[in-house]
Amino acid sequence: MTEWLSPDAINRLAADPQRRMTLPEALAIDNSRPFVPENQTQLYYTPIYQSLHREHRLRYNQLFGLRINEYIMMLEADLVDRLLLPLKQHKRVRDDLALQAAIQTMVDEERYHYQCFVALNRACRPDLYPPPVERLFSVVPAWGTAMFKVVGAVANRLAFALWYIMALEESSMALARQMERRPQTETLGELDPAFTSVHLQHMKDEARHIHVDGILIDLCIGAEPAWRRRLNARLFGSMLPGILVPTRHGAGVKVVRQLVRDMPELRDREAEMVRAVLALNRNTAYRESLFNRQLMPLTFRVFDQTEELSDLQRWMPGYDRK
Repeated sequence: MTEWLSPDAINRLAADPQRRMTLPEALAIDNSRPFVPENQTQLYYTPIYQSLHREHRLRYNQLFGLRINEYIMMLEADLVDRLLLPLKQHKRVRDDLALQAAIQTMVDEERYHYQCFVALNRACRPDLYPPPVERLFSVVPAWGTAMFKVVGAVANRLAFALWYIMALEESSMALARQMERRPQTETLGELDPAFTSVHLQHMKDEARHIHVDGILIDLCIGAEPAWRRRLNARLFGSMLPGILVPTRHGAGVKVVRQLVRDMPELRDREAEMVRAVLALNRNTAYRESLFNRQLMPLTFRVFDQTEELSDLQRWMPGYDRK
């Protein structure tokens, strides 16, 4: 099994201010620059992308960067609290005071991250996020809210969402590293440094959180009876299509519609762009870009070591069993 930092070690790192996220005092956003690498956006994987003028691709990139921030916020606001707080009462967790402290610190930090990304999005587009508006692209539909409630209700017995949290946290770290190492985009110039700086700060906390995730996966899934591990795996697989498949009312289409509102000259191409986003469900390159070994090696190692996830590729095309 993968070796994780001990709860005591995690708590010592969390006590060091240099190893914790801090929002820069001034967020001077340069709206002439892209916010994220182009391969982090959906239309990049479609033929329509290169047919758009540069100013349209730039605005799309910026809007999609806001959408990425919102998805980090959604994870931290809608899922982490619902899952981790009940797990503090799990029979294999409740008596470990150091682990209890690490979990609570993680929950508190995730709440802080939410506010940091609200501030970043407002600095980028104050017109889209006037208080009290905090999320535009990631408003959770009724089925999503119900799913998150179920995740919290069954967490003590079925903690399958821990795998998803680990994957997304490692994915956010990979994004920050890519932004730092390759700030020059393919066609849009250099990334905005202020936008990048927030993601690099965020990575400080996520580097610890992924060890909390790993400990909890071992205790709350790995140590369970075989039948319950199989059920966890089945539930994890069944939740993925609803998250990974673009839909007409999903965030990707909402980004396209906002692009058209920002740039009305694209009105006659709106339907074409929406169709391109929806067609990504059949696009292997795009689907594999969401979850892959290069992006999240630690999470994939956990998948590799979990016998019950041997058929995970059925739901996660980027997973290659090792």
